[in-house]
This record gives sequence, C-alpha cells and structure tokens, in this order.
Amino acid sequence: MKAHARRLMALAIAVVLLAGSSAGVAAAGPTEKGRIARLKEYYADKMEKARERQDRVVTQADRDVAASNLAKKLEELGLPSDAGPEEYFAAMGMTMPGPGDVPDYSGMTPNWAYTPPLRKFVDGLPGLGPENANNLGQYLSVAKPDTVTYPGSDYYEIELREYTEQMHSDLPPTTLRGYVQVNYGTDAEGNNTLAPDPIHYLGPTIIASKDRPVRIKFTNKLPTGEDGDLFIPVDTSVMGAGMGPLMEDVPEGMPVNYSENRATLHLHGGRSPWISDGTPHQWITPAGENTPYPKGVSVVNVPDMPDPGDGSMTFYYTNQQSARLMFYHDHSYGITRLNVYAGEASGYILQDETELDLLARGLIPEDQVPLIIQDKTFVDAATIGQTDPTWQWGTGPVVDGYPAPKTGDLWLPHVYMPAQNPYDISGYNA
Repeated sequence: MKAHARRLMALAIAVVLLAGSSAGVAAAGPTEKGRIARLKEYYADKMEKARERQDRVVTQADRDVAASNLAKKLEELGLPSDAGPEEYFAAMGMTMPGPGDVPDYSGMTPNWAYTPPLRKFVDGLPGLGPENANNLGQYLSVAKPDTVTYPGSDYYEIELREYTEQMHSDLPPTTLRGYVQVNYGTDAEGNNTLAPDPIHYLGPTIIASKDRPVRIKFTNKLPTGEDGDLFIPVDTSVMGAGMGPLMEDVPEGMPVNYSENRATLHLHGGRSPWISDGTPHQWITPAGENTPYPKGVSVVNVPDMPDPGDGSMTFYYTNQQSARLMFYHDHSYGITRLNVYAGEASGYILQDETELDLLARGLIPEDQVPLIIQDKTFVDAATIGQTDPTWQWGTGPVVDGYPAPKTGDLWLPHVYMPAQNPYDISGYNA
C-alpha cells in the first residue's frame, strides 16, 4: 500500500516538469527566438501601460506631497520622522485603539502582522504516509478505501474537526480545522482491517481511479455554540457570513446570524452530480447547533445511501474523467475562503490507464514529491499589539472580553484601508 501510494503520486507538478524538460531538449531555433522576443516586447508594453494607469490614479508627485505633509505634521508635533503610532496618538491627545475598538482607518495606526522569526530549511517536507513524516511528525495522510460496503465503489467516512498541529520548529502548535478518515479500509483479503491515519494538515489524500465511483459520508464534528466560532476574523457584511434570510424574525433564543461552523465538501475540478457538488448552499452545521439554519437550502443526500442524520451528509463522485490532481475543500456560503485558510482542504488524485502505463514505462518517475504552496501569516504575541492593535481573535485565554494574542495562531487581514486619507490635504496616504 505504501509503495503503491508513492507510485500513484503522479502530481501535476511532475507533469509540468516533464513537459518543461522535454521542451528544453532542443535548442531554440529562429522561429522560437522570434516568439520569445515578441513575448518580451508584449509584456514590456503591458507593464508600461500598467504603470501609466497607476500614475493616472496616484502619481509620484502625489506621493511626494503626501510624504511631505506627513513630515510637516510630525515636525509640528515635535516627533521624529520614525515616530510610531503610540507616540503620534499621545502627541495628538488621543487614545490608540485596542481590541474591539473601531480601527483608525486613515491615521497612523498599523493594521498588519509580523509572523514570528522562522528559520529557513530546518524542517523537512511532509511526505505521503507516516513512513514519510518529517522531523515534526507531519505527513500527508492517505485515505484507505472501504471496497466492501458499496461494491464497485470506494467508500470513506470523513469527519471535520478542530485540532492543533505544529507547523514549524520555531512555532508552538497552531489551531486548525481539517478532515480525518474514521472508517477502516479494506485489506487484501477483503476485510476492513486497515486503520485510518490520525488527523493531519491537508489530509487525508484520496487516491481514486477513473470510472470507479467514490462515496463519502461527511460529518461536521466542529464545536457548537460560541466554541464553534472561527478563530480568525469573519466579515459579517459579506453575503452569507452575517444575518440569514429570516433577518431578525428568528425563533426566540436563536441567533440571527449564520453560524461560523458550517461546512461541506466540494471536489474542485470534479465532474460531480449537482447534489454532490458541495455548492455554497450545500453546507451543514454540527448536530445540536442552536441555529435557525442547520443546513443549506440545496442539501440533498445520495439516494441509494442511508440517511446519515443531523450533522452529516453523503457525496457521490463519478470520477468519469482522465487522470489529474484535484483537491476537495469547503465551499460554505460566505466563509469559503476562511474555512480553506483554516485548513479545510485535501488532495484528490485521479488515476487512469494511460497514466499507469506511463509510470510502467518509466516516462513518469515512480517516486514523486507532492508540493503544496500556501501563504499563511502567524500571530506573534510580542508584536501584534503594536502592528495590529485592534486584533481580537485567536485561541488565547479571554482577557477583558477578547482572546489574548497567542503566538502561532493564524492571522488574517481584517481592516479595509481606504486609498484616501481625509487628514491629508493632498488626498493620498503617505
């Protein structure tokens, strides 16, 4: 199974590298050189037009005036040119905003974060399966199919949970949300004896075959009530993230907003029946959630699978397409980007006879290295008070009504900064 999983990891990046290597075998001829020259000219022209558009909005002269105005203001206040927000507010006789306060949208207050200092190249890449764990114990778990319960299909029971995992040697464990398989897979003798891997970031990876369906029972096991709120900022002015269609006319004792623990599964790039597409309106909340919206209006379970009950739903993927790397992730109305950022995404590798033949003939390397590149910022409790004084999220202990900043928590931008500064007569921020 382990060697098989490695062979199956013919990821898209390998295809790209193979194509790039093949293209680079022959030296570029006159025709190719002409094409490259035209491309360079095209993109140079494109960049120049982009600069012209930018200058029509904010010219360098505008920026110079804004910087000069700020320098004069600091001089009037008797502050040095590198004065920080706290000094600025003190000189103005104002109080710097803190957690829960209205952000200083157009003034001196910063609204960003430094990830704690992280050393480079001290942690290995997580590989596929526990035998390829890195020095932190991280690895990409591989789902083990149950081929007995639904003959002709691969069946998985997957839960969504909140958990912690150390993402770097220089960080404490980070709170995440992600998937884990909970049913046993089928062994070579046809018995369901293969224990699933424990929960890990970006797992479990599902390996499927063309024209062989995958069936999933998905259960939302996130916390309920206030404990189910996301630990990163949620903009409730975004459609689907705040007040629901009942507005304030909800049953007594129930919140008016959608809950923040809604979830579903969407196979990105898959040819799925609409009832199993995991659309923005096919989400569910955990069983027992106090909400007038326990599930999306388009939730429909797979007809020939048992009703999974509250807090669960079923999916059917046809896999009627050629080999490719896909991924499955959350798609809940209004909070998709937040759930995926928090960890709700996993790999889905579809194989076919053509790809297996390429592997067998050595045209695609047998051993593949999965590379997944993501962008994340982590809270540094030592600096977040200065760089983002209105930060009020995370998993730290509650102090004065808000979680105390906790190093290693995920950070997300939450202040929309306008381009215009009403305190600057030039009309632009410095």
